Amino acid sequence: MTLALQEAQLFEILSDPGNIASTYITDVKLQRDIWNIEQDLPLLREQAHISGRNTINFQRITLEWLKDLLKLAALIAVGNRRWSLARLGTIISAVNKFSVWLVNHGYVTLSVLNDQVVQKWAQSVTEVNKGAVLGFLSVLNELGCIQFKIQWGSRSDKQAKSPNIIPEEVKHKIDLALGQLDKPMYLIFKLHEALGTRSIELAKIPLDCLRTRKEIHRIRLCTGKQNDIEQEQDIPEELIPLVHQQQAFVREHFGDTFPWLFPNWRSRRPGFNSKGCKGWPLTFKYHQEQIIKIDKKLNQLLKSLIKENDIRTNDGKLAYVTTHMFRRTYATVADRMGKRPDLIQHGLRHTNPDMQDSYVHVSPQQQEKRIERVLVNKDGERTAIYSTDQDSEFIREEWTARQVELGLCTRSEIKFKECQYEYVCLGCEHIRFSQEHLLKLIEIKQANQQLLDKCLENNQSDSRRANSARQFINILNPIIVSLQQ
Repeated sequence: MTLALQEAQLFEILSDPGNIASTYITDVKLQRDIWNIEQDLPLLREQAHISGRNTINFQRITLEWLKDLLKLAALIAVGNRRWSLARLGTIISAVNKFSVWLVNHGYVTLSVLNDQVVQKWAQSVTEVNKGAVLGFLSVLNELGCIQFKIQWGSRSDKQAKSPNIIPEEVKHKIDLALGQLDKPMYLIFKLHEALGTRSIELAKIPLDCLRTRKEIHRIRLCTGKQNDIEQEQDIPEELIPLVHQQQAFVREHFGDTFPWLFPNWRSRRPGFNSKGCKGWPLTFKYHQEQIIKIDKKLNQLLKSLIKENDIRTNDGKLAYVTTHMFRRTYATVADRMGKRPDLIQHGLRHTNPDMQDSYVHVSPQQQEKRIERVLVNKDGERTAIYSTDQDSEFIREEWTARQVELGLCTRSEIKFKECQYEYVCLGCEHIRFSQEHLLKLIEIKQANQQLLDKCLENNQSDSRRANSARQFINILNPIIVSLQQ
């Protein structure tokens, strides 16, 4: 443990056996300002290879106590796979700027670090820096180093100011312009768009990536932040032939032993035209190695594509699009289609169930059109409230697929698995009901009540028909009462 962290009260907090920091505060890495990723952060080894980065440097952070707390937070957050290599780099850069600001304003001790100081700093920095410092301070709060939580404002306010999604008119123009690229580069962007991948996940798609489950095509993806976990996800039918072509391309050029769907590439201009301008489109040369610095390469390619095709927003400004905006656009489109939050989480491959909330942009106009759906399970208990777009709630394909005679089926992969309760939905744990099912449920209850009354009139109270009617009535009563409230 370094001198900067040996303040008595702070040491007592961090060394408490119940604090996760207690297993890290004696780590020798805290004594060094430069870490070798290969040796010191082995969980980030693969990401380091892909990004072409070898070290992590904390030297520029001038406040020693802040630097040491950041090192400690990095060990913990990387250890539990909370921070990726890219995230760690962004946080170090933001904390460095935060350190400079603190020194310039005379806040040089840990004791003066409070909510008011952080909020004052946040007024003059970018959203990226604010978000990165928030991630760092969140870890400090969990460790007990600080006693306050940071909030930059409401979700709706934040999204209204900075939606960070691709405008519809820009997305259409980019889709057309992508056709100018080589087939491998076209496919990498189309997969990125259709699957909502992190960039690093594209570099790690295995060559043998396609699967078929119940006649539905699936593709294997690594979750990116968790290198040892793979996940299958639906892939649009129209991309299947392109994936097959890419597999054939890789095998033809690099043989069957190359493990990745996409090799590394280097791009170059085809030359100069008569006006002295650089040529377009770019030409690509592919190499038998895993893609490195993929974020930088894809963003540079997007920037060139937008500039060369003069892609502008409705207000006339040259469009600004990054690879991460594809991911946020994927989440926003899924939300507008009526996808449940847990399905969006699954599609984004988030381990934190609340993370996808920050990826979904809901404009004030769209919020006004939204209605809340209250879902009730077979025991009459309210299980969730989902906001859906009123304009499109009856035309969404998935919503239609989930409709059964009595309610709404919430099984995962509704289209891909046979239902063992096909004719007894009222007894199924996956059934859910909303207001549009109420009249049908009341009708079924009344029909069974009439059947029961008839059985009682004929002295058949113990008959199979009477017992069946009682069972239906007992099941339906709490559901109907809950929906009527």
